[in-house]
Amino acid sequence: MIWIEILSRHRDVATRVGVAGEVASIGRGYENDVILDDPYVAARHLRIFRDEAGQLVAEDLGSINGTFLDGSTSRASRLVIDGQRPIRIGQTSLRVRAHDYSVEPERVAPAERHALPIVLVVAVAAALFGLIALRVWLAQTGEPRLSNYVTPMLTVCGIMVIWVGIWALVSRIFAGRSHFARNLLIALSGFLASLIYNELARYTSFALTWPAPSSYEYAAAWLILAAVFFLHLRQISATRLWLKGAIVAALLVVAIGIQSLQRSEAFSDSGRQNTARLLLPPAFRAVPLRTPDAFFSDVADLKTRLDSDRKQARPGEAAR
Repeated sequence: MIWIEILSRHRDVATRVGVAGEVASIGRGYENDVILDDPYVAARHLRIFRDEAGQLVAEDLGSINGTFLDGSTSRASRLVIDGQRPIRIGQTSLRVRAHDYSVEPERVAPAERHALPIVLVVAVAAALFGLIALRVWLAQTGEPRLSNYVTPMLTVCGIMVIWVGIWALVSRIFAGRSHFARNLLIALSGFLASLIYNELARYTSFALTWPAPSSYEYAAAWLILAAVFFLHLRQISATRLWLKGAIVAALLVVAIGIQSLQRSEAFSDSGRQNTARLLLPPAFRAVPLRTPDAFFSDVADLKTRLDSDRKQARPGEAAR
């Protein structure tokens, strides 16, 4: 018995055909033991048989497009089959194995943990809504209103339903399962990470007079979004993760580059504005405020340097 496996482009077994006997023919014609619907395969393309040593051998029957070992660009008229490396004819990949081929040992199935994703979703959602409520409370300067807390939470819920629903549908189409709880956990975690970074950037800008985290807040947002995209793609399929990661990384670099260019041009036109968007309690201030005397001292030093530069400039440059 000879088993011939037709592989998909992901190297998964799409079809498995068993041929009784010591010889099997493969081609597009109906007289073959295995018929391939591939226009680049000959009517009688390949013959599989055992040689004198008992090894399975693939022999090309004079096809135009030839027979290749997987990953090789050299045509082969005869190939010794090891059962591991596929054969390519036309645009079809095949794997040939004997009936006594030794398969890998049985894998130990992981324990089912249906409740764990749900518990994590509840925990992350509680942390996210708690942080939103804390943010509203800290920024509130007037009479507290319930709508100030409910509105942003309902907005987040709406965004999560739409976002996770799209990924669950895509996962259902391509993976056969929606994985709604896991996709929801990924989305909530990304949103929580973004919110935490924004709050930390805002507090470091105010408390430490360090505006860099706020200035590059857009880059952090793109990084978090790229990580969320990659995790969603990984949830759909764990194959070719390097390719998915490379595509996401390339798009990330392009997005950050474009926005950095736009911000640079905007700053060159109007100047960089470092202003606090939300008022914070003075108790959060970790670095003392500078006194007016220190400010005017820096202005005087700057004026002295400017006067020195003007004196060193050439007369033509000074006139301009």
